[in-house]
Amino acid sequence: MNTANAPEQLLFRYGLDDGVAVLRVTGEVDVATCGLLRDTLLRIATGEDFRGLVVNLAGVRFMDSTGIGVLVGVWHRVAATTASLALAAPAPQVQRVLDTAGLTKVLPVYDAEADAVAAIRQPPAG
Repeated sequence: MNTANAPEQLLFRYGLDDGVAVLRVTGEVDVATCGLLRDTLLRIATGEDFRGLVVNLAGVRFMDSTGIGVLVGVWHRVAATTASLALAAPAPQVQRVLDTAGLTKVLPVYDAEADAVAAIRQPPAG
């Protein structure tokens, strides 16, 4: 494939913060890149010793409905376990997409990555 015609590249930085997986996403999440995002998130969410996942969206410049679909799918997969999923630091244009899709009503979204990680670390109530 000629890289001049390649879709917008999606980049990831992965780390662990006291057992909480943190994935920092950079680029555009659309029909051309959503498969890569889905595969990466599912690989993390199905790994051994998975306790929770924070997806940092600060570097995402654009997200369409396919990206929302990926987040919902991964959220359902994580919700079927004892782990948690949270989103962190979405850029204003991505925040609008999350709000419009109603995702912020079911999935926690934090202004800062550190706040999202702290929330994931909290033991479930009850």
